[in-house]
Amino acid sequence: MKTTMNTIYTTLAIGSWRLVLLLATAVSLIGYPKPASAATFNVTVGLCHYPCGYFPFVFGPSSVTIHPGDQVMWTWASNGHSTTSGRPGMPNGIWDSGIRNQGATFTHTFNSVGTFPYYCTQHGEVGQVIVATPTPTPTDFNNDGRPDYLLYNGSTGETVEWYLKNNVLIGAAHGPTLPTLWRVASVADFNRDGHPDYLLFNSATRQTALWYLDKNVHIGTASGPSVSSRWELVATGDFNKDGKPDWVVYDPTTRQTVIWYFSNSVRIGAALGPILPAGYSIVGAADFNRDGHLDYLLFNPGTRQTAIWYLNNNVRIGAASGPTIPSGYALIGAADFNGDGSPDYLLFNPVTRQTVIWYLNSYVFVSGASGPTPPPGWSVAAP
Repeated sequence: MKTTMNTIYTTLAIGSWRLVLLLATAVSLIGYPKPASAATFNVTVGLCHYPCGYFPFVFGPSSVTIHPGDQVMWTWASNGHSTTSGRPGMPNGIWDSGIRNQGATFTHTFNSVGTFPYYCTQHGEVGQVIVATPTPTPTDFNNDGRPDYLLYNGSTGETVEWYLKNNVLIGAAHGPTLPTLWRVASVADFNRDGHPDYLLFNSATRQTALWYLDKNVHIGTASGPSVSSRWELVATGDFNKDGKPDWVVYDPTTRQTVIWYFSNSVRIGAALGPILPAGYSIVGAADFNRDGHLDYLLFNPGTRQTAIWYLNNNVRIGAASGPTIPSGYALIGAADFNGDGSPDYLLFNPVTRQTVIWYLNSYVFVSGASGPTPPPGWSVAAP
């Protein structure tokens, strides 16, 4: 590999030709976001409904869900309140701000998973902080904790892993070549060895297969169940929280979704998921509201609108409208590229082959950056 200050050149042997990847590392759409290992969540102390004194004070929001290492910052909106861990009259000693007044702040970092109730010692209002384990990074092929691109050449069946640091290409490796009529439907660690694997689908036979990988090397294979002709395989992820990736299948006629629960390559159960609205399809699954449960990411190619459906296992518990995708681009997946704990959108332009990462805070667009452009004949298969 030859590196200069502004450009990374990576030459990769693929079959009988050389693929040269050229990436300008200083390109961005809206600044260059710095990776973050933790996030801060804001809670207001001493909120009240007018006229104050006649209605109880509250924390706003009264419940937040975060990840280990994140912190909560409480800001006082009125005088004479506290944030004290425990339940009214029963402090547990984890934190105590003491009585503070309007404009004051207090911050606590949460390093362990669990539910942490708290209250105000003066007025009894209550809140809670839920610390949930973050979902794994399905496309982290080089095990550096960051999502990578999986490229696929539909003509040759070849795959290539592009290793990323945020939106910057830092390396590449040739993956296994797929047999004719097979494609990569998704990527996840199905055998739980710490390495992402390929989930393959044959559109002619409707057969599925798992290709187990050690980084970019194919080390084993297992047959999965066939998908009937009325269904499409659209996403994977651990919906039932058993530590094993599950599959989402979708019927475009009825718009019904079904979650197939798996142990490695074996289907062990199933549950009906929510029915999608007309015009929308599932492009991925990620934990957008950081409650420890995977959510559906939906995209309407006609209106360009995106939506996030919040789930508890297979049950829809809420929804939010996401940003609208510009013309010429498709929304192809989601992953936490900048490491702030919130999944981001990955956009792809099939004409220019340009990729763009949209950084989100929950469902809100924060900023964007250009990602690397695949060479002619290649597309992004994952995330």
